[in-house]
Amino acid sequence: MADPFILSLDESSALYLVGGKTAGLAKVLSAGLPVPKGLCVTTAVYQQSLDRAGVDAPAIWTKLPDLSVEQRAQELARIQQLLLDQPWPTGFPDDLETQLTGLGGDSSTRWAVRSSATNEDAGDMSAAGLYRTTLGVPMTAVLQSIRACWVSLWDERVVQYLCHSGADRPCPAMAVVIQPMLSAQAAGVAYSIHPITGRTSQVSINAVPGLASSLVNGEVTPDEYVVEVYDDDHRPFRVRRRMLAEKRKKLTATIEGVREESIPEPEQRQSCLVDEQLFELARMSKRIEVALHQPVDLEWVWEVGRLWIVQARPITAIRPWPSLTNDECEWTRANFKETLPELPSPLGLSFLERFMEAYIVTPYRRLGCMVPEGLSSVRVLHGRPYLNVTLFYTLIMQLHGNPAFLTEQMGGEPVMFTPSVRPLGALALVRAGVGMMREWRKAAKQGPKNFSAMKAMAERYHYDRIQNLSVQELAATLDGIGQWLDDHEVTFAIAGGVAQSLQAMGTVLPGWLGSDWRELLNGALQGQGTVISATQIVRLAELVVAVPQEETVRQWFVSEEWTARGYRDALQGTEFLRRFDRYLAEYGHRAVGESDIMSPRIADQPDAVLALLRAQVRAGVTALPQEMLSRQAQRRKQALSEIARRFGWRRHRWLVFRWWYRRLNRFCALREENRHHLMYYSTAARHLLLRLGERMVERGSLAVREDVFYLTLDERIALIDGASRDWQGLVRRRREERLQHEAMEVPDTIRDWEAVVEEGAQSSNQGQGGVLRGIAISAGVAQGPVRLVRSTADWARVRMGDILVVPVIDPGMAPLFGVAAGLIAEMGGTLSHGAIIAREYGLPVLVNVPYATNLLRENEQVEIASSTGLISRLVS
Repeated sequence: MADPFILSLDESSALYLVGGKTAGLAKVLSAGLPVPKGLCVTTAVYQQSLDRAGVDAPAIWTKLPDLSVEQRAQELARIQQLLLDQPWPTGFPDDLETQLTGLGGDSSTRWAVRSSATNEDAGDMSAAGLYRTTLGVPMTAVLQSIRACWVSLWDERVVQYLCHSGADRPCPAMAVVIQPMLSAQAAGVAYSIHPITGRTSQVSINAVPGLASSLVNGEVTPDEYVVEVYDDDHRPFRVRRRMLAEKRKKLTATIEGVREESIPEPEQRQSCLVDEQLFELARMSKRIEVALHQPVDLEWVWEVGRLWIVQARPITAIRPWPSLTNDECEWTRANFKETLPELPSPLGLSFLERFMEAYIVTPYRRLGCMVPEGLSSVRVLHGRPYLNVTLFYTLIMQLHGNPAFLTEQMGGEPVMFTPSVRPLGALALVRAGVGMMREWRKAAKQGPKNFSAMKAMAERYHYDRIQNLSVQELAATLDGIGQWLDDHEVTFAIAGGVAQSLQAMGTVLPGWLGSDWRELLNGALQGQGTVISATQIVRLAELVVAVPQEETVRQWFVSEEWTARGYRDALQGTEFLRRFDRYLAEYGHRAVGESDIMSPRIADQPDAVLALLRAQVRAGVTALPQEMLSRQAQRRKQALSEIARRFGWRRHRWLVFRWWYRRLNRFCALREENRHHLMYYSTAARHLLLRLGERMVERGSLAVREDVFYLTLDERIALIDGASRDWQGLVRRRREERLQHEAMEVPDTIRDWEAVVEEGAQSSNQGQGGVLRGIAISAGVAQGPVRLVRSTADWARVRMGDILVVPVIDPGMAPLFGVAAGLIAEMGGTLSHGAIIAREYGLPVLVNVPYATNLLRENEQVEIASSTGLISRLVS
């Protein structure tokens, strides 16, 4: 039986007869998706015309690549003319008009006439844009437009495209699909995967007002969107990117044909699509991807209230990538802001990246967790490091943890993008549990030995004791202590113990104790004397008490011409100076921003601590050490008593609580002791680096010794090895870049890295008014005047009873905790080092209060309450 000349779209399944474009639409239609009604003029009509003209298409097609350009042009023109000259099959024009009329068309209907070659929209080649499409065709010109599609197959660019494909291709045939024109409000293209990265969770959409022919022809700049969908069920959940173009003209379909119209100026920057339409397009793209069993490139039209698909082709030359990529992850400065300066040194950033990979991410891999290739835990924007919070979400999920605790423990904003994660299987989870227990035992057993060794390093490599070391000896020593850290680092195990204990408490206590469980737990964690960083506050209080006992010391502190410079000469021979030296011996290796090795230690610059002591002495208000300890112990006793009362006769609850409570206390203490002694390690490395910097100044490689902090770890090795490079020029550029970064604002949370980079990292964190609320990480209520503390330069203004308002809780701020009545931080989490110290000391603290340093005024009276998390502004 002869092949039919005309088929409806729902009958158009045979590729050889209807071509790739029509076959694709038929598949979409059969899946119950919206395709405009239409019909296909099959390849049988085209083939009959070739036969009548005596054209052996396969033979000619085989010879075309071997002809010269002139010969090929002549042959192509000859075939084109033959196709134009052939008569239509008997009865075909009338039959076509009848069937088009049956689609609802009349003399005023305009048609879209599109090519559908048998090599078009194939899985291995798209032939996109090669063949003819004519829009706005009246009934009287439909036959002419069909021939125009045929002729477009015999074109030089088609031959070149097929030759470029690098394979022998059979001679294509041409079918034509015809559909009524749509009244397009907007039209465009959608990719069911990202067109560059291949990311399967991202649908890319381009849109223009009116018809999309100018878009697909590359004549206009469209609005560009990226919609993120869940990998498992393809539900869209946010518009990740929205780049709007200036659109001055649009094409519209009228009864006279396609017409270009001007867009009013106020509408030229408006989005073509609203979020609801973008989500519908994303859902549609993924449904068609499922129907066609591969990623697809769609052409779509949005009519009034309805979405239509007018083309669906397989995506070629892009490999689908189901794994996470850095650009789609969410990033936060929380945690890093607490222990690093605003702009860490290049060496500090380099070490941070290595530390996170070697000591945090790698242990997760050892537990059996999968980290996608190319995904990093740290990223840097304008000199500021960001933590990959999405990565840690996936790691927690793989270990069957509760990601709801992630924000509370790490600080920052909640995760918006939650990728689908495959948890570890039962056997793998058991192995991970055994591995984690092994890590915990190692930390508990080796921790004290490690701590002693790090403290000994600081003494052994004190700056005064390494003056005679050569460059090679300094380098070998740095390498040696680096290897020691690789073999003895226990941060992962200790942090895991704290996180596990808090998660266990957070899972059962809300049901056992009620909504104020967190305040009770925070109260129970106060004043145990086991957190080494919190003990610093008691030592400072003892120093304040000691000042009045020696008149010479008191007079020096209250003098109007006071300066910290020369304090040793002024206080020589006093008991206070001996006590202060003991304090420096115990805590002088700590600092604000202490995780950056470039940050000066308290012992290097004790001015801020002395200024803080002076402020308390001049104010005449002192927190007595014994009163502080007694108050904390009383709060702990009251909290534990209340917890026991609420448990009542359910003794098993008390036993469970006590077990986890002791475990949490033990790991909190270990965590702070680990950080405290890591700073001894850091101080030893700092001294070695400063001496190395001096040696490099002697060589002429560096200008000043501190230049060594402006090199990365690898560059430091190259410098020592004598690599020929303009090191001073490199450092000079880095210093200039640092000054530029200081003038830049960056957001604390980045949910679209590409967009932030393109926007110049202008902060979107503009303070908004209204109720101030935070997360309580330490129990209590406090009232007092606001004291804005952004750096150590502000320490001298702090008075007893102040409510400190800070960007983050830097553990180096611990000296202030003995003076303040309470603390408010813009960022922070329950697992931060500062949080542990504040909780141990019993200081009421609220964190995650966005823009607090902008919204609260100096000396403004406020009250903070941990039970509600509210900050109340008081009328003075």
